[in-house]
Amino acid sequence: MSSNERSQDSKTIILETADIGATNTGAVGNWQTYQDVRDFHHIYAVVEIGTWDSGDDLDTCKLQQAKTSAGGSVKDLTTSASGGDYDTDTPVDADGDQVIIECPTDKMDVDGGFRYVRVYCAEVGNTGPDNVSGVLQLTQARHKKENLQGSAVTGSIVYVRT
Repeated sequence: MSSNERSQDSKTIILETADIGATNTGAVGNWQTYQDVRDFHHIYAVVEIGTWDSGDDLDTCKLQQAKTSAGGSVKDLTTSASGGDYDTDTPVDADGDQVIIECPTDKMDVDGGFRYVRVYCAEVGNTGPDNVSGVLQLTQARHKKENLQGSAVTGSIVYVRT
């Protein structure tokens, strides 16, 4: 697969580092933005723990779906609970630990009007810094087209193909 085919097949959203001690990622930059997945078949997310207080655990890590890009009628797409998709009985809790979430978009409640998704993480304790960062990737585009990331803008989005 050439790099051009990849750029026509996926969209990548960088989830910037956020200190979520005693809070969540719901109000932090790209973490709060719901992405439209109607043109994709698959959702792939990676959350990585950064500087992290050893007394805390990543309490919640999941995908949420919504009816609007602003988060209207939000509900869970994956679970975060004891025995859930992200099993809170064995949470990540150290620098470099990762949570990898994969989900086909056909698991979404499209018939109910849900077509937007985001990554959501939370840490209810706060005994020090609790940094997370991540990436959300929408893959396997239903209709391949150039520049799924957005139009090239000098200094903002740059495409390099060889």
